[in-house]
Amino acid sequence: MHHLILLLPILTLGLFFVFRWQIALILYLPILLGSVAVFLKVLHAQRQPRTTAEEAMVGAGAVVIEARKGEVLVEYQGEIWRAVSTVPLHPHEEVLIKAVNGLRLTVVPRRKPFSRK
Repeated sequence: MHHLILLLPILTLGLFFVFRWQIALILYLPILLGSVAVFLKVLHAQRQPRTTAEEAMVGAGAVVIEARKGEVLVEYQGEIWRAVSTVPLHPHEEVLIKAVNGLRLTVVPRRKPFSRK
């Protein structure tokens, strides 16, 4: 669909039949450059990573709010989500989201890098 932007310079080639070539070129070049610039912006926008939906959540960080027997509540971008984990979690612990299953997240603890002192 974004290829239709490049159709505009082809359609405006008719300027060369209506005006002298010097005047037509002055009118045609901004149209050509503008449509190429818009085309490149559209291509750049299409290659951006997803920022919504489940795909954006996987790999992101969250914070444990409450951890009871078998039920964990985490906060992700200001929203409270139910979560499950294979290891025990504690309040205020940072976790990584590994999967989204409906309205339940699968999380794992975010491990801090080991440092010797």
